[in-house]
Amino acid sequence: MSGTDSAGSRSGTDSAGSRSSSIVDVKDLTVRYRRRGSLRRNEFTAVDGVSFEIGAGRTLGIAGESGSGKSSVARALMRVHDPAAGSVRVAGREVTTLRGGALQRFRRHMQMVFQDPYDSLNPRLTVGDNVAEALTAAGVPRPDHVLRVRDLFDRVGLPAAFTGRYPHQLSGGQRQRVSIARALAVSPQVLVCDEAVSALDVSVRAQILNLLKDLQEADGLAYLFISHDMSTLRFIADDVAIMYQGRIVELGPADEVFARPRHPYTRALIAAIPQPGVGRRHRRGLVGGEAPSAEAVLTGCAFAPRCPLATEVCREHRPLLIAEPGGHQAACHHADAVGSLTVTADTTVPHQQGRTA
Repeated sequence: MSGTDSAGSRSGTDSAGSRSSSIVDVKDLTVRYRRRGSLRRNEFTAVDGVSFEIGAGRTLGIAGESGSGKSSVARALMRVHDPAAGSVRVAGREVTTLRGGALQRFRRHMQMVFQDPYDSLNPRLTVGDNVAEALTAAGVPRPDHVLRVRDLFDRVGLPAAFTGRYPHQLSGGQRQRVSIARALAVSPQVLVCDEAVSALDVSVRAQILNLLKDLQEADGLAYLFISHDMSTLRFIADDVAIMYQGRIVELGPADEVFARPRHPYTRALIAAIPQPGVGRRHRRGLVGGEAPSAEAVLTGCAFAPRCPLATEVCREHRPLLIAEPGGHQAACHHADAVGSLTVTADTTVPHQQGRTA
């Protein structure tokens, strides 16, 4: 969710933004980075006032182009990078104020699964020892490690014999399963998956996604799932947030967002999902131009220079996230007109007026 309204659920029951059941509660999160070697302003804003909630057993998917701020949100949640402003609460505890040992203990509640599992595993250790290191951090007695590691390997679909292999001896999908086993070793409540399947073959990707769903159902895990692939989010996510230039421009139940997008950028991302029998050229140029630099000073709607619906009000006034009944929210002055957009071979245009982007 963003603002004060919550994102609804696929089933229409409890929403992802239901405060009483939220595991992750983020409010007005702002992330800034320092520029290097610049005589201009010494900081730029990568995440600008983002808010959302994730309930137990639910998945919030975040999508957007490179540079939209998706991974910066994940880094701030994990406290890899300290937020400049805002609140992050996990299981009711404020995370942004934690330091030292308290921060280390918190990280047992939230674990991360990275895009490249090879880079996240120690190549000098067997994969079994990689997982055992997490058990040590969780305080599991060393005599119990062998049985616990085998149990974790079984949960992620790997044979016990693989515990003695090294990362380079496994396939990409197998290494990602090891990474998931290591994350589960500390019994977390939240998994942050940052492009966790984007480097895998399509068939292996489906297996890992199904594994994540099974683990979520068994343990009630909350997932923050970051991906540039909308088809992946359509499969895995209960709720979807669309980010553009550090801001959430649309947020709501996944079924609702995919069926009835309320922001032109969301519409373009969905239209770019490959369809059987549709060539690549029919998916090019769905949005004209390029996203501005993350360091650009923005006024009005950041998407206005690329938007076929943009008017003067868009260029002068930043739209706020407006919620509909059910929790579907969009930051667009012309949200009611998004449904009139249709995809042609080269662009996304307003169907009634026939303009090009």
